[in-house]
Amino acid sequence: MNSTISCRIAGITIHQRTRRLFTVSSPHSASYLSEFKKEKTTSPLWNIFYSRANERKRSRCYSSSISSEVAQKMTPYTKKLGDLILEDGQENEAAMITSRRIAISKAITLVESTSELKKHQADLLLQYLIQKRQQQRSNDKDPFLFRIGIAGPPGSGKSSFIEKLGLHILGKDADGNNTRLERSSSSSNTGCNASGTCTDIHRNNGDDMSLAVVCIDPSSMRSGGSILGDKTRMEQLSRHSRAFVRPSPNRGTLGGIASYTNDVVAICQLAGYPLVIVETVGLGQSEVDIDNTVDMSILLLAPGGGDSLQGVKKGIVEIADMIIVNKADDSNLIFAAKGTASDYRHALQFQRRKVDTWEPPVLLASALTSQGIYEIWEEICRFQRHMTSNGELANKRRKQASYWMWKNLQDLITKRTQNDPEIRERAAAMTKSLESGLVTPRIAASEILDAVLRRKS
Repeated sequence: MNSTISCRIAGITIHQRTRRLFTVSSPHSASYLSEFKKEKTTSPLWNIFYSRANERKRSRCYSSSISSEVAQKMTPYTKKLGDLILEDGQENEAAMITSRRIAISKAITLVESTSELKKHQADLLLQYLIQKRQQQRSNDKDPFLFRIGIAGPPGSGKSSFIEKLGLHILGKDADGNNTRLERSSSSSNTGCNASGTCTDIHRNNGDDMSLAVVCIDPSSMRSGGSILGDKTRMEQLSRHSRAFVRPSPNRGTLGGIASYTNDVVAICQLAGYPLVIVETVGLGQSEVDIDNTVDMSILLLAPGGGDSLQGVKKGIVEIADMIIVNKADDSNLIFAAKGTASDYRHALQFQRRKVDTWEPPVLLASALTSQGIYEIWEEICRFQRHMTSNGELANKRRKQASYWMWKNLQDLITKRTQNDPEIRERAAAMTKSLESGLVTPRIAASEILDAVLRRKS
């Protein structure tokens, strides 16, 4: 039943009609910090507590206090979502799997929301999940986490390919039938055992490997709606107990992904899915934001996708760690697929490598017959092992974190500027000058920026 409620956040009272009771506790006082400093100066055990040998223990204790502060600011609804996502120990029960899936879906919906109140709760939820997961780590070894991006033009078979790859990784379909493929006689051993299990990856997760798939669907430029139909091509994978498939709209964001995709991937991994596959919208040559979200970028092409000149063009080909020519299954398409693969192999010889020590392989595959899926998974394992051993993977993730910090800052500045009444008034005046041809868009933007800076000062 609807009711009018008041939520006090940072001293601002917000009246809202809602079906759920959002009760946000007031910000904590500085008493904790004062006690913290007092303990630091008076306790004789403080030096021992701060020693290098106990540094990790100190970090967990501090994280525990911070997570309790975050929990106090969360609504009961958000806190319940976080606890359901983190709950484990009964993953094999159907009820537990269902409740966790629902909680993850609602958490992602919270992240995708445009409401300021829900955005604030989404930030608290992410912080809560991160800190709780850090407390649950009982040893110094970080858990295995790997993110794969599948990009390609529309119609290249990305969704069907992901289902075949995912079922091979999981080993069984939703009905319990074996889906692990055999190694072909011509393929070399690059780290997977005879059963098709990549030893390096599954060593950290056992035979109960789980994965999540985030499918980015284009949004209408007119209505803003999205079909979100990629999940229908993953019938077996979406019903699998160890898989989670989530379609999301891009809401007009360029680059092949949505502005919140990085947070969605983080929620999936924090929820216990160490392997996350991100399917982008159908891409052109310049959409390369996927490389700032994942650890490995795979470019999926259809046969006859252009000559060798396409391979040397800048953009999407430059960020690819692997190129796959899909649909190599028909007697007519197989020759076109081999020709396309040959063109890209020759073209890559003239490209500057993204990683000096890694040469992107060009492989053939068929999502219809599962041809090449085993070899592709072997190459993914080899890439993960190579990038981890030389430190490139950790370095890339640090750069990605910085990139998304600046990206989110740009989005926040843009939105808050557009919502400012004085800035909107100034922008309306500049729009009239633009329509009259008195100024250019760049000059108008500079004027608005000056107005923003003057007001902040």
